[in-house]
Amino acid sequence: MVSAGGHGGDGDDGQAAVDFRGNPADKSRTGGWLGAGLILGTELAERVCVMGISMNLVTYLVGELHLSNSRSANVVTNFMGTLNLLALVGGFLADAKLGRYLTIAISATIAATGASLLTVDTTVPSMRPPPCADARGPRGHECVPARGGQLALLYAALYTVAAGAGGLKANVSGFGSDQFDGRDPREERAMVFFFNRFYLCISLGSLFAVTVLVYVQDNVGRAWGYGVSAAAMLLAVAVLVAGTARYRYRRPQGSPLAVIGRVLAAAWRKRRLPLPADAAELHGFHAAKVAHTDRLG
Repeated sequence: MVSAGGHGGDGDDGQAAVDFRGNPADKSRTGGWLGAGLILGTELAERVCVMGISMNLVTYLVGELHLSNSRSANVVTNFMGTLNLLALVGGFLADAKLGRYLTIAISATIAATGASLLTVDTTVPSMRPPPCADARGPRGHECVPARGGQLALLYAALYTVAAGAGGLKANVSGFGSDQFDGRDPREERAMVFFFNRFYLCISLGSLFAVTVLVYVQDNVGRAWGYGVSAAAMLLAVAVLVAGTARYRYRRPQGSPLAVIGRVLAAAWRKRRLPLPADAAELHGFHAAKVAHTDRLG
């Protein structure tokens, strides 16, 4: 397998595609639509998993766990917000250390684990509070909300899914584009069609989740609905790994976030240094730059 932390050689070699052994990629055996198709399956499964969980989660929190509407809405928005923020972490890891393939494989496994935990959580009766009291009884409409360990497993499952899906969100489209050579006119056209199909998979996965999965959750059982999400992610992991030898890989070249961080740190350390008498010394050697002024314009 290509070294996760390796960097390319001189010139443009660092951007050259390699196979899973780290050798220059054979375009007749790697990449193209075979590799890209397997990656599209991963994106489809991610949409089924995440949308299948988030779209109908409030009704579960209110109806089964007896949480208030406002608290239930906060749980869902915090879950989705965390997922999107963790996409930054997933992108950083892929660019700086692991590469896109390993980041996607690990993230998909994490998401599948979280969806499986959620399935277990909704299957075990002790993880839910007792049903609300009968309105005709002495306690009227009394409902005991979920607490303690019941919510702990739920939160653990949701944020495990968020961690995995965040890593997928940052890298799946990029890894798909790695399967095509932009310098080859034929493959460049295929790359355009790949992104069309990529967004088609997003739409199809979301449509399946908000129709079929929501129906299953409401009419068959929550455990069955979340079980489908878990099964989709497990299948995605298997399909992704099965195509390991068919992909083209790009070695990690370092994250732009790290470069930005170094620039900010250097600027802070040098903030008190006196300006040179000759403004030309502010520029790099042998490079024409816009002259420094005291104005923005």
